[in-house]
Amino acid sequence: MITNRLKRHLYWAGGRFPAQGQQGLTLIECLVAIIVVGLVSSAIAPALVISVATRVQSQKAEQALELAQSEIDRVRLLVERAEANDSNLPPSTPIAGANPDSRVAEVAGPTYGAPVAAPTTAFQTRAASLNGNQFAVQTYRTPGRFVGSVPVTFGMGVRVYDYEAVLTGSGNLSKDPAALRMVDGAGQRGRRPLVALYTNVTVGEGGNSLCQYIQHLNTAASVPTGCN
Repeated sequence: MITNRLKRHLYWAGGRFPAQGQQGLTLIECLVAIIVVGLVSSAIAPALVISVATRVQSQKAEQALELAQSEIDRVRLLVERAEANDSNLPPSTPIAGANPDSRVAEVAGPTYGAPVAAPTTAFQTRAASLNGNQFAVQTYRTPGRFVGSVPVTFGMGVRVYDYEAVLTGSGNLSKDPAALRMVDGAGQRGRRPLVALYTNVTVGEGGNSLCQYIQHLNTAASVPTGCN
């Protein structure tokens, strides 16, 4: 310690400076280091943003699929238990043309606007949350065939949107699902559903359900003996 101080004193006394290896970083070296760090950070930042945004989208898509499937399961259970009626089924909407139940995917997307607690039309959404994420769910069905107030068969559709997507805009949102690819922000989920599921719901164990289903598919078709 004392020796080092003595050496430095002698250097300064003789009008000489320490060798380059004995000095600290110069100002230019510090600036170069800062520039290098900045360049590396700017190169990495976009990749990090894309990675995080894509991960968020994938996570939301998985949760949206869970919500859509649970809604279909709920309706199927009501039908199987013979508890389904107009009050607990999704709102219906007609589809012009033949075989409407097989064309349920043609129904337009929901109208822009805040979700409601209990949709009364096929073009309203209701709010749903899962693991802290908020969604807007469009659920609807075709008129199908009923015997009295009991459904025999109908087509059903469920589309799950990002909650923020339905709030601002005019007209209807897109009905085509978002492409789940690498994104650097909201991507297509800002205007398209994360998930869209379509299915047919049919009573399978009713005493006259087969006959009603055949007549629903083709009113001119012959039905088995014993049908009412």
